[in-house]
Parts: sequence; C-alpha cells; structure tokens
Amino acid sequence: MLDISVINPHIRVAMHSVIPRNDELKRRIIFDYELIYIADGEFVLNYNEVDYSCKTGQFIFIRPNVPHSFKAIKTDLVQPHIHFDITHTVDSHKVPVCFNDRDHLSEQETRWIREDAFSDFPLTPFVYFNDTEQALNLFYEIVDTNTSALSRKAKLIQLLEMLIADNFKKVFESESRFLPVEKQVKAYIDSNQGFAVNLDDLAKRFNYSKCYLDRCFQKRYGVGIIAYRNQRRMQTAKGLLQQHSVSAVSEALGFSSIYVFSRAFKKSFGVSPNSFKNKILNKRSDF
Repeated sequence: MLDISVINPHIRVAMHSVIPRNDELKRRIIFDYELIYIADGEFVLNYNEVDYSCKTGQFIFIRPNVPHSFKAIKTDLVQPHIHFDITHTVDSHKVPVCFNDRDHLSEQETRWIREDAFSDFPLTPFVYFNDTEQALNLFYEIVDTNTSALSRKAKLIQLLEMLIADNFKKVFESESRFLPVEKQVKAYIDSNQGFAVNLDDLAKRFNYSKCYLDRCFQKRYGVGIIAYRNQRRMQTAKGLLQQHSVSAVSEALGFSSIYVFSRAFKKSFGVSPNSFKNKILNKRSDF
C-alpha cells in the first residue's frame, strides 16, 4: 500500500499531443506513470490484454510495466498527458519515456521500471475526479504554463491527492486507521504538501480541534506544529536554493511574497536567501 509520506513527484514530460486518425501507438510498457486527458477524439486502448473504448472527456491512468497500445479512430486524437514518478529518485532525471514492449528492453531499461504503488488495486485504466473542473485546472496548469518546475510539482501533488482520494481512497483510509493523527500531520508536512497550511486548515483536514492537534503533536515531537512546519520549510528552502531561483522557491513553499520568504530565511539562518545562493555559486566556481 502506498505510503503518502513518500509522495514527492518528478515530472518527466508534460505536453500536448495529437495522434492522427487511424494512427496507432504500438504495444509498449512505460517505466513510470502517465495521466492522459482525452481533450478530443476517440480511441481503443488495449490495456493488459483487454480492449477499452475511450472517448472525449475521460482521464486515463497508465501504470508502470503494464502492456498497452491504442489506435485513434474516426478523428484525430487530442491527448495532453503527463509522465511522472510518484517518488523522486536519484535516477529520475536520467530515465526517459519508454516506447518499447517489455521483451525489447535492455537490462538497464528493465531496472528503470518503477514499482507500482497501486498494485493492491484493480488494474483499470479509467480514473475519475469528483471535482472535474478543479482537476482539469490543475492538469492544464502543469501542461500549459511556463511556471517553475517547483510550482508545477506543487500542482501535481494537489492533483495526485485528488486522484488518490477519488480512486484509491483505501490509501487514505489505511493511513487514518493505523497512524496516530499527529503522525498523519507530520507526514503531510514532510511530503511538502503542508508547507503553507495553518492550524485552522489542519483542523478541517483531520477533523480535530486545532488545540488538540497541536497538543498531540507537541507531546510526541517536542515542538508545536507551526514551529515544525517552519523548520521543515526553511531546511527545504536551503536545498531548493541550490538549483532554483529565490522567487521559485518562495512560490513553491507557499509564501505570500518573496519579501516574506526572505525575512523568514534570514531569521532562521542569519543571511538572506540571495546571499546564501551567491555563496553556493561562488563555491562551485572555485572548483
């Protein structure tokens, strides 16, 4: 069963794509996950040796290592899509999109196949969203916009939360059944989803009073929720600043403005984020 605390996605590809009428995507498997929205057209998807009729307005979720092929029928198929890893790994940036069947993979390519985090659930290609409008907004913000990689990653985390809640809800049910609420709160913050929340938000999300949540959290971890959130947010900022701009990091971590972020960073580390970033760049230039 998927552990929500490890959700830290890597977006491999997010793009629009059109498959001409009667064209066919030959049988293949993919290393990662692919979320497809059928913006226009129809196609027949053969997924794990079963044929499915797919049409405009549906979401298709392809999981790792599942053989599939599809053919556009009647009209061109307009299918924006996102390839992603649910958990970022050291090789995520090296792994390409796969277009081959399992039998034609090299030994190295076979090692790139991700473990299916949803293997306990039925292998169906269709997924649904209770709030389709919000899901589409997030989906197209990832596919269409030129925002930072961090911002797109944050949008994908939100989209994955909806995907899991609406299609694989036992993931969240199992979390709530076995984890004390303070551990759930910590996992939520550690997964980078809770960096901008306040106690009122958490009270609504976990259905407890904010005083009770904070008391339980402090008893187990020796620090209040907001203090812990701030610590994690600042430590994450230090890592992100090594590869991303100050404004991108500020946006990704949920700060209301770059000025608020800069003040918080300087309060934590004694230097501004720009100074910290310049020191990193100067050290690199010395080598």
